[in-house]
Parts: sequence; structure tokens; C-alpha cells
Amino acid sequence: MLTKKFVLIVVLLSFLVPPMSMFAQDAGALLDLLVRKKLITDQEAEEVRAELTKEAATTSAGKWKLSSPITEIELYGDVRLRYQYNGGQTGDNSPLARPANGVAGKDDWQERERERYRLRLGLRGTLVDDWFFGIRFETNTNPRSTNVTFGDDSGVNGPFSKDSDRINVGQAYLGYKGFKDVTLTVGRMPNPLVTTPMVWDPDINPEGLAEQWKHTYNFEFGGGEAPAAAESYGKEGGKGIIAPAASEPFKLKLDLFVNFAQFIYDDANPENPLGPRARNSAGAGAATHQTGQLIPNTDAFLLAWQAGARVTFPKNIFLQIAPTIYNYTGNGDTFNIHYQGGSPFVTNAASLAQNQTGINSLLVFDMPWEIGWKVGELPMHIFGDFSANLEADDRATAAGHPGFGDERYAYQVGAGVGQLKQKHDWQIDIAYQHSEQYALDPNLVDDDIFDGRQNMHGIIVRAGYALSDAVIFNVTWNYGWRINDNLGTGGTPIAIGINPIDQYQFFVADLNIKF
Repeated sequence: MLTKKFVLIVVLLSFLVPPMSMFAQDAGALLDLLVRKKLITDQEAEEVRAELTKEAATTSAGKWKLSSPITEIELYGDVRLRYQYNGGQTGDNSPLARPANGVAGKDDWQERERERYRLRLGLRGTLVDDWFFGIRFETNTNPRSTNVTFGDDSGVNGPFSKDSDRINVGQAYLGYKGFKDVTLTVGRMPNPLVTTPMVWDPDINPEGLAEQWKHTYNFEFGGGEAPAAAESYGKEGGKGIIAPAASEPFKLKLDLFVNFAQFIYDDANPENPLGPRARNSAGAGAATHQTGQLIPNTDAFLLAWQAGARVTFPKNIFLQIAPTIYNYTGNGDTFNIHYQGGSPFVTNAASLAQNQTGINSLLVFDMPWEIGWKVGELPMHIFGDFSANLEADDRATAAGHPGFGDERYAYQVGAGVGQLKQKHDWQIDIAYQHSEQYALDPNLVDDDIFDGRQNMHGIIVRAGYALSDAVIFNVTWNYGWRINDNLGTGGTPIAIGINPIDQYQFFVADLNIKF
């Protein structure tokens, strides 16, 4: 009798309990339940536990050992293979340097074609007492790219060199959820803000602190008792009673959220140097009249203040807005030279040499938004973003263009259909984006759009198809033009060494494998 019961218990557990946790919490809970129901004795339960532990130890899953504070852990990642094309054209009115290889001419195109890959591998999990953590390793040291180009390092150690194929820490953060509706995070983290690529490159994992609050409210309006029953008459003259169904209430879901962040933008080191503090040299500061100014010895922080709402109506219709303010506490020692952004009135080389990264006079209001609905089972949405730099007048004056403070706006508007969640899903998004020269932080914007430049506008098209639940094929294309011919196209050249860019084209085809 004991042997039959023992076999029955083991078989039952093998079907009901997941292998990785069979010999832990789930198995123990089920065995305790069987003991309480007096279906087995304590001794029989202990024999089953011992047998399950022995069996689990012989499997690959059972050989995993986790630290006792870890209650849940997930291994995840992705591999992406990419073909990428970048092309940019010079204007027809900029001064020219002496013709030579690599020197820009009028209406001159620079084009690049690359085959690339990226690898991201991460662990995230929960700990006892409401703590959580995340670690992710990824290729490339660039904060706005995890791509590695095939063959780009062949000149180092010969063909198929691995000099650029290095793994870096992309995320390393710790968080706490012990307070109701509140999430606290510290470290190098996934972006905690609601954003769009117009303002933030999705590859950037900011460093610092984040505080998030979110609460959901559910409302019901109307509905309730059914109307009075009505008489009806059949074909045979008989009289009957029809009782109409009670009307459904109008249901509304409201998610309110607040996201605050204090990101360490630039660490000044040392804060108290030996001897007198350093000053800007003539070579660094002459163009912006900063020669001889003290180089800041305090850290620069990017502060974000976001409050928003998502309203979900019946039939999967939703509206989300997330107004945000960004401000900077100083410029640090790396970004203390004022932003210029290039000029069409000097040679291409001289324009590129102007400061493209300064964060002076940036107080940015930003409001991403989205409206979504379904037609049958087909998801559709319209989306956009609007930004304005409230200190653009000062930024333009510091750049040497005091009459262009009205170049302060950036906006994006688009529409999409479909989704990418499972095999055979598809999605298409089309958008228009307009980013003026003094509107945004040029170090944060998505470099896949117009090479991460300001003073550009144009069309963005994305399309994707899920070949399987884990394999997705995507294509992205955008074409942009310069907005104001009297200004450069500010921003660090990511792919194309031209400033100002008169026209720009970008195309990628991606094969993404997620696991």
C-alpha cells in the first residue's frame, strides 16, 4: 500500500509542479496539503521529499543553486543581425576647402554600408523583503548603440579580429517596492520615464536614482437594473413576456503615475584638485568667449520631473499623456563649453570642429502622448511628442546666433497599425519628426533618426513581422532635410561626417532573436 501511494504521489507531483521549483516551495506546499488531508503520513511526505531532491539533482535544472535571498530570477537576452545604410549630402552654399580625399564638396554625398550585430544578455530577479535587481551585459561602449560592425577591426590583429567584440555592463541596478504603489531604483537602469526616440535614444540606460509612483482607479457609470419587462405577441396570437437584459455599466480605468529621476550626467573629478583650479584654454573656449573661465569642479545632474495619466475606455481604447520637465544642475567639466552646433558659413571641417555637445541653457518641457484602439482584433494607434526649450534664447546667443532663439521646438506625430507579440503578427508605423537647432539635448536623441542631429525634419517608417514568437524581422527607413539653411545641424556625428547635413537617408534591416 505504501509503495502504491508513494508512486502515486511522485507521479502527481511530476505533473503538477514545475521542474525548477519541484523540490522547493511548490513541492513542499503540496506535500503539506496532502498531510493535512490525511492522505499521507509525515513519514511518507519526508520520503517523497528525499526522492524528489535526489531525482532533481540528476537533472541539469536541478544543478542550479540560487542564493537563499533570491525568490525569483529570469535569464533573458537577444541577438540582432543588421544591415545598415547611412547617407548624407552637403549643401550647395557652404565654403569649400581645397579639394582632396575626404574633403567635402558641394552637393557631395557620403555613404556607409555596414553589416552589424548586437548581443545583450541579462539577469533580473526579486529578492526577499520587496527588493529587486537587474544586471545586463551588452556589446559596444557607446551609450546610444549596442552594435558591433563585422570586419571593422581587421586592421588590429588581422581578419576576424575580436578587438571591438567586447562585452560591457549595460545595466546594473537595485530597487525596492516595499511602499505601496512606489518603486525606488538606483544604479545604471532601464529608462524609468515615458519617452519617445525624439528625446531619448532607447539604447541609453541612465545612471542615478529614480522614484516612481503609480496608482490605478476603476470607475463604473450607469448600468444596473433591467428595464421593465414588455409584452409581446407571437404569430399564433399568444401573449408572452420579454425580460430585457440589464444594461452594462460604462467602465473606466485611470492609471496615474509620477516619475522623478536624478541622473548623474557628468562626474567632475577631482572635486578639489591640487593647486589652482584649471581654466578653459584659448583653443577650447575662444569660439564661445569662454577662454580663461574656471572649469567646473562639481558634478552635473539631469533632473526629470514627470506626471502623467493613462485612461482606458471600454473596447480597449486608451489615451496616455506624460508631461515632463528636464533641467540640468551645471555643466560638469566635460560639457562646460557652450553648444554651437555647426555653421553653413565655414568649411565642413571647421563646422564639425565647433562644439556639438554642450548642455548650457537647456530647460526642456516635453509631452509624449499616445491614443490607441482596436478595429476588430487589429490594434491601431496614433502617437506623438512635443518639446520646447524654455531657455532657447540664451542657448542661441551663446552659440553666436542671438536672433534664432525661436528655434526652440521639436515635435513628432505618427500613426501605426498592428503589433508584434506572437508568430505572424505584423506592425507598421509612420511618423513625421521636426527638431529645431536649440530644442533638445543633442547627446540623448536617437541616433537612428537623422544621425542624431538637430535642425532636421523628415519622415520615419518602421515595419516588422514576427517569423516566430522569438524571431522578428524589422526594417526602418527615414529621410530628412535641414530646416533652417542659416544654421548647422548640431549633434555629434554618429555615422556621417557632414555639418550641416542638407539631406540624410537611413535604412536598416534587422533580424532579432529574443530568448
